[in-house]
Amino acid sequence: MGAKNIAKIDENTFLIDLELFGIRGAGAVYFLKADKSCLIDSGTRTEAKNIVKALDSIGSFPPDILILTHSHFDHSQGTPILCREAEKRNKKMTVLASEKAISNLKDQSWNKVLDEKHKFENIPDVEPLRDGQTIDLGGLELKILDFSGHCADDIAIYNERKKTVFVGDSVGYRVESVLNFPPFMPPFWNPDGFKSAVNKLKRLECERICLAHFGCLKDEEARNFPDDTMNTYETWWNVFAEADKAGKLDDVKYLKETLIKEAKIFIPDLEVTKTSMLLMLGIINRFRKIFGKKPIKVAEVQLEAIIGWLTKGYRTYNASA
Repeated sequence: MGAKNIAKIDENTFLIDLELFGIRGAGAVYFLKADKSCLIDSGTRTEAKNIVKALDSIGSFPPDILILTHSHFDHSQGTPILCREAEKRNKKMTVLASEKAISNLKDQSWNKVLDEKHKFENIPDVEPLRDGQTIDLGGLELKILDFSGHCADDIAIYNERKKTVFVGDSVGYRVESVLNFPPFMPPFWNPDGFKSAVNKLKRLECERICLAHFGCLKDEEARNFPDDTMNTYETWWNVFAEADKAGKLDDVKYLKETLIKEAKIFIPDLEVTKTSMLLMLGIINRFRKIFGKKPIKVAEVQLEAIIGWLTKGYRTYNASA
């Protein structure tokens, strides 16, 4: 990964494509630079090295501040790697997160609900942020907003001067401008919190919405996103609820086919960058061709994984409701 994976949004703001799980356009972190510099989110352990390379390509590693939008592993687990790399260079990053996130970061083992095979590293020494607090980068002020609902500790980071808000996963996902996902992930999903976050987003004077998954929405796309993501949530939740009534909540194929029909999903072509994934997909599709079947798109594989996570989120919420 090199400079091609870091894109300039404006004179102070950059998007870094993590190539999350070996897929281009699946996960982003954001970098802001004024008198001080700030990285928003740290990706996974695997992708942390990509952040270092990207920031090195513009002479900006390490950042002065790292802000975590929430404590899910794909946003937090790169933190220890980045901190250790900074220390190797005799520098130190200040790590910040919501005051609600401190205990969830100190003990990251609960993330096993999302990936049972992964070993998660705990993240101590994180400074708490309060709702409404302002971070001054020297010429650029960032306001912290409580957007918890997707997770127990989501925050949004609002740059009022640039009318730009960084929302992490709190208000949903959009891939390739055509595929929307709702954020009812386990284990902390709270629909009232999510709806509150969407309403706060509507009230913000904002021209750009920067999503972790994926990219910076602007102009009409940004203006329409709050309503779009609420409609997506309601449609998907109803599909899961009906599948639950029919005893088909564990049938991923059924859920996928129903969502394609009900949510009018278009599955885009995603670019795979991980060699092992390319080889595996190539072998699978070779055999599918022999048996007269259509090739599988990597986006279909990811869609099934996301459906699996959302099923857990749906179940976890209903079990505690």
